[in-house]
Amino acid sequence: MLIDARKIDDFKTERKDLLPPLPMVFRLVPLLFYLSIVFVSVVGSVAVWHSRAASERYQSVVGRTASLQEEIKQIKAKRDALDDRALEAMDLENWVLGSMPLQPLVVAIMRSIDENSSIVDLSIERDPETPAQLKLALTLRTNSDKQLEVILEAIRALGYRDLSPTQSMVKGNLEYRATLLRDTKGRLPSPQERKQEISPS
Repeated sequence: MLIDARKIDDFKTERKDLLPPLPMVFRLVPLLFYLSIVFVSVVGSVAVWHSRAASERYQSVVGRTASLQEEIKQIKAKRDALDDRALEAMDLENWVLGSMPLQPLVVAIMRSIDENSSIVDLSIERDPETPAQLKLALTLRTNSDKQLEVILEAIRALGYRDLSPTQSMVKGNLEYRATLLRDTKGRLPSPQERKQEISPS
Protein backbone atom coordinates (compact mmCIF):
# COMPACT_ATOMS: atom_id res chain seq x y z
CA MET A 1 0.00 0.00 0.00
CA LEU A 2 1.44 3.28 -1.01
CA ILE A 3 1.52 6.26 1.36
CA ASP A 4 1.61 9.74 0.08
CA ALA A 5 4.84 11.56 0.79
CA ARG A 6 3.00 14.59 2.06
CA LYS A 7 1.44 12.43 4.74
CA ILE A 8 4.87 11.13 5.78
CA ASP A 9 6.13 14.69 6.21
CA ASP A 10 3.22 15.35 8.47
CA PHE A 11 4.49 12.64 10.84
CA LYS A 12 7.96 14.36 11.23
CA THR A 13 8.55 16.35 14.38
CA GLU A 14 10.49 19.60 14.47
CA ARG A 15 14.10 19.21 15.69
CA LYS A 16 16.17 21.85 17.31
CA ASP A 17 19.70 22.57 16.02
CA LEU A 18 22.33 20.46 17.71
CA LEU A 19 24.87 23.33 17.80
CA PRO A 20 24.35 27.04 17.84
CA PRO A 21 25.45 28.97 14.76
CA LEU A 22 29.12 30.13 14.59
CA PRO A 23 29.79 33.57 15.97
CA MET A 24 30.59 36.40 13.56
CA VAL A 25 34.27 36.40 14.59
CA PHE A 26 34.87 32.97 13.08
CA ARG A 27 33.61 34.22 9.77
CA LEU A 28 36.76 36.35 9.61
CA VAL A 29 38.97 33.25 9.64
CA PRO A 30 38.80 32.59 5.89
CA LEU A 31 39.40 36.28 5.24
CA LEU A 32 42.46 36.26 7.50
CA PHE A 33 43.66 33.09 5.83
CA TYR A 34 43.54 34.64 2.37
CA LEU A 35 45.08 37.85 3.67
CA SER A 36 47.91 35.87 5.24
CA ILE A 37 48.50 34.11 1.91
CA VAL A 38 48.68 37.47 0.16
CA PHE A 39 51.00 38.80 2.87
CA VAL A 40 53.32 35.81 2.64
CA SER A 41 53.37 36.11 -1.15
CA VAL A 42 54.25 39.80 -1.00
CA VAL A 43 56.89 39.31 1.70
CA GLY A 44 58.35 36.35 -0.17
CA SER A 45 58.52 38.32 -3.40
CA VAL A 46 60.23 41.20 -1.64
CA ALA A 47 62.66 38.81 0.05
CA VAL A 48 63.45 37.14 -3.27
CA TRP A 49 63.98 40.54 -4.90
CA HIS A 50 66.28 41.65 -2.09
CA SER A 51 68.14 38.36 -2.27
CA ARG A 52 68.73 38.79 -6.01
CA ALA A 53 69.78 42.41 -5.52
CA ALA A 54 72.17 41.41 -2.72
CA SER A 55 73.57 38.61 -4.87
CA GLU A 56 74.13 41.04 -7.75
CA ARG A 57 75.82 43.51 -5.42
CA TYR A 58 77.98 40.74 -3.98
CA GLN A 59 79.03 39.61 -7.43
CA SER A 60 79.79 43.22 -8.34
CA VAL A 61 81.88 43.66 -5.19
CA VAL A 62 83.71 40.39 -5.87
CA GLY A 63 84.44 41.48 -9.43
CA ARG A 64 85.58 44.91 -8.28
CA THR A 65 87.77 43.35 -5.60
CA ALA A 66 89.40 41.05 -8.14
CA SER A 67 89.97 44.02 -10.45
CA LEU A 68 91.52 46.07 -7.65
CA GLN A 69 93.74 43.17 -6.62
CA GLU A 70 94.94 42.86 -10.19
CA GLU A 71 95.65 46.60 -10.29
CA ILE A 72 97.51 46.31 -6.97
CA LYS A 73 99.63 43.49 -8.38
CA GLN A 74 100.45 45.56 -11.45
CA ILE A 75 101.29 48.60 -9.32
CA LYS A 76 103.49 46.45 -7.05
CA ALA A 77 105.25 45.00 -10.08
CA LYS A 78 105.88 48.51 -11.44
CA ARG A 79 107.05 49.69 -8.01
CA ASP A 80 109.43 46.72 -7.72
CA ALA A 81 110.78 47.52 -11.17
CA LEU A 82 111.26 51.16 -10.16
CA ASP A 83 112.95 50.09 -6.92
CA ASP A 84 115.30 47.85 -8.87
CA ARG A 85 116.14 50.69 -11.25
CA ALA A 86 116.61 53.06 -8.31
CA LEU A 87 118.98 50.59 -6.65
CA GLU A 88 120.91 50.22 -9.89
CA ALA A 89 121.08 54.00 -10.21
CA MET A 90 122.27 54.33 -6.59
CA ASP A 91 124.88 51.63 -7.12
CA LEU A 92 126.08 53.40 -10.25
CA GLU A 93 126.16 56.73 -8.42
CA ASN A 94 128.11 55.22 -5.53
CA TRP A 95 130.48 53.58 -7.97
CA VAL A 96 131.04 56.86 -9.82
CA LEU A 97 131.48 58.76 -6.58
CA GLY A 98 133.86 56.14 -5.27
CA SER A 99 135.86 55.46 -8.39
CA MET A 100 137.58 58.82 -8.48
CA PRO A 101 141.02 59.03 -10.08
CA LEU A 102 143.83 58.04 -7.74
CA GLN A 103 146.30 60.48 -9.23
CA PRO A 104 145.44 63.36 -6.82
CA LEU A 105 145.87 61.01 -3.85
CA VAL A 106 149.24 59.72 -5.04
CA VAL A 107 150.43 63.26 -5.85
CA ALA A 108 149.37 64.50 -2.39
CA ILE A 109 151.28 61.66 -0.71
CA MET A 110 154.39 62.29 -2.80
CA ARG A 111 154.36 66.02 -2.10
CA SER A 112 154.04 65.50 1.63
CA ILE A 113 157.34 63.58 1.84
CA ASP A 114 160.20 65.70 3.18
CA GLU A 115 163.82 65.33 2.19
CA ASN A 116 164.68 63.26 5.28
CA SER A 117 162.08 60.58 4.47
CA SER A 118 161.38 58.28 1.56
CA ILE A 119 158.71 55.88 0.41
CA VAL A 120 159.81 52.26 0.38
CA ASP A 121 156.51 50.87 -0.83
CA LEU A 122 153.13 52.37 -1.69
CA SER A 123 150.08 50.32 -2.61
CA ILE A 124 146.53 51.56 -3.20
CA GLU A 125 143.93 48.94 -4.06
CA ARG A 126 140.28 49.46 -4.89
CA ASP A 127 137.62 46.85 -4.22
CA PRO A 128 135.45 46.48 -7.36
CA GLU A 129 132.37 45.86 -5.24
CA THR A 130 132.94 48.91 -3.02
CA PRO A 131 134.94 51.35 -5.14
CA ALA A 132 134.50 54.10 -2.57
CA GLN A 133 136.90 52.23 -0.26
CA LEU A 134 140.62 52.18 -0.93
CA LYS A 135 143.10 49.93 0.83
CA LEU A 136 146.26 51.89 1.52
CA ALA A 137 149.54 50.17 2.33
CA LEU A 138 152.45 52.53 2.92
CA THR A 139 156.02 51.74 4.01
CA LEU A 140 158.17 54.71 4.98
CA ARG A 141 161.84 55.11 5.77
CA THR A 142 161.76 57.99 8.20
CA ASN A 143 163.33 59.14 11.43
CA SER A 144 160.10 60.47 12.96
CA ASP A 145 156.42 59.62 13.15
CA LYS A 146 155.63 63.22 12.24
CA GLN A 147 156.14 62.36 8.59
CA LEU A 148 153.20 59.95 8.76
CA GLU A 149 151.06 62.64 10.36
CA VAL A 150 151.91 65.03 7.51
CA ILE A 151 150.93 62.39 4.96
CA LEU A 152 147.64 61.69 6.75
CA GLU A 153 146.84 65.40 6.87
CA ALA A 154 147.41 65.63 3.10
CA ILE A 155 145.15 62.61 2.55
CA ARG A 156 142.42 64.06 4.75
CA ALA A 157 142.67 67.38 2.93
CA LEU A 158 141.48 65.57 -0.21
CA GLY A 159 138.34 64.44 1.59
CA TYR A 160 139.44 60.93 2.57
CA ARG A 161 138.88 59.39 5.97
CA ASP A 162 141.17 56.67 7.27
CA LEU A 163 139.38 53.69 8.79
CA SER A 164 140.89 50.89 10.87
CA PRO A 165 144.46 52.23 10.70
CA THR A 166 147.38 50.07 11.84
CA GLN A 167 150.96 51.20 12.36
CA SER A 168 154.05 49.10 13.01
CA MET A 169 157.84 49.12 12.66
CA VAL A 170 159.32 46.42 10.43
CA LYS A 171 163.08 46.30 9.83
CA GLY A 172 163.45 49.93 10.76
CA ASN A 173 160.71 51.04 8.39
CA LEU A 174 157.32 52.40 9.37
CA GLU A 175 154.43 50.42 7.90
CA TYR A 176 150.98 51.95 7.82
CA ARG A 177 147.78 50.18 6.75
CA ALA A 178 144.33 51.74 6.55
CA THR A 179 141.11 51.79 4.56
CA LEU A 180 140.43 55.14 2.95
CA LEU A 181 136.87 56.30 2.38
CA ARG A 182 136.25 59.41 0.31
CA ASP A 183 133.55 61.69 1.72
CA THR A 184 131.99 63.24 -1.39
CA LYS A 185 128.85 64.39 0.44
CA GLY A 186 126.64 63.30 -2.43
CA ARG A 187 128.37 65.21 -5.25
CA LEU A 188 131.20 64.82 -7.68
CA PRO A 189 134.07 67.31 -7.56
CA SER A 190 133.96 69.89 -10.27
CA PRO A 191 136.61 69.91 -13.03
CA GLN A 192 138.18 72.99 -11.39
CA GLU A 193 138.44 71.14 -8.06
CA ARG A 194 140.01 68.14 -9.74
CA LYS A 195 142.51 70.39 -11.54
CA GLN A 196 143.42 71.98 -8.21
CA GLU A 197 143.96 68.54 -6.70
CA ILE A 198 146.49 67.47 -9.34
CA SER A 199 148.01 70.85 -10.20
CA PRO A 200 151.43 71.65 -8.72
CA SER A 201 151.42 73.93 -5.72
